[in-house]
This record gives sequence, structure tokens and C-alpha cells, in this order.
Amino acid sequence: MCPAHSVDLEDAPRQIAEYIDYYNTKRLHSSLYYLTPEDFLNGRIDERLKLRDENLYQARLNRTEAKNAA
Repeated sequence: MCPAHSVDLEDAPRQIAEYIDYYNTKRLHSSLYYLTPEDFLNGRIDERLKLRDENLYQARLNRTEAKNAA
């Protein structure tokens, strides 16, 4: 058993709260376009998808530049 996930009834509420926070604010969900539930709840869908597209575009440019420099 992993020490970070040991079963302790006194610590269980904290562990559950940590997982719920992770699940809602950090874990990307494939059914939500790989965004978090928090992004959907707060209406940041378009903003987050636009930022992702911009980052992917920049990464593509960086790869092309690196390939041409080699």
C-alpha cells in the first residue's frame, strides 16, 4: 500500500477533500475537451481552448525553427 494513500479514518476526510480538489481543478477530462470541470463551471471553455491552440501553434513554430537550425 502506498504511504501517501494509507487508510486512516481520522485522515480520510482530508484525503477525500484533496482528491476532490484534484479531480475538479487539475485533472483533465477527455469528455470535456481535456479541460477541467472547474473550467467548464466558470465558463472558461473558449478562453482555455484558444490558449491551448496558441500554445500548440507556438510549439509547432519552435519545432520548425529547431529543425531548420540543425
